Amino acid sequence: MSRAMKLYSEDSSPFSAPVRATIYAKALDVEIAPPPGGLLSTKFSAINPLGTIPCLILDDGAPLPESAAIMEYLEDRFPVPALRPDGAEASAKMRLLQRIGELQILTPLAELNRRADHERNEIAAIWLTRLVRGLSALQAFISEERFAAGTRLTLADCEIAPALFMLPKVAALFDKPKLLSAYPKLERYAASVAEEPAISRVLAELAPSWS
Repeated sequence: MSRAMKLYSEDSSPFSAPVRATIYAKALDVEIAPPPGGLLSTKFSAINPLGTIPCLILDDGAPLPESAAIMEYLEDRFPVPALRPDGAEASAKMRLLQRIGELQILTPLAELNRRADHERNEIAAIWLTRLVRGLSALQAFISEERFAAGTRLTLADCEIAPALFMLPKVAALFDKPKLLSAYPKLERYAASVAEEPAISRVLAELAPSWS
């Protein structure tokens, strides 16, 4: 007998937020729970060999870690409502935006936040440079429409919106509290997409740690 899917996540986890946004946007019946025993516990390591969140437990009990893999799986398995645009080119652009959001914005933000209480060294400077380049690239590629890849919500929004929500707090730790305002197109997008119910819900979960 198959079991219901479960997502191991924490409200404060920036890498889990895009997956939860995807689940909310699709109104999926997925149990969401913190990793048993804590993220660093041997109990959780036995469930997910990577020892990371998010981790989706599939119907057959198999673990599926890594946010991008989980989001693609959920889109493939539950295609309605669609969170990918129609057409190969539009889908490719959406994936590009999603990757920029994850690798060039979300990851630098997480690394900078981790280093904020320590000496401002060359490694932090490298991550800050990568963040600024990521923001510039995102502003160049993001749609002029309300959503990142066009006229409706996609996986790109589920990835990018949490990252931009985190940006002001982390940037302020490095004396750049107005960094987002240097990218007016992104600033307008962040305000607009935050009104989407699935995005609003996940940002509210992030707020105690990242607002």
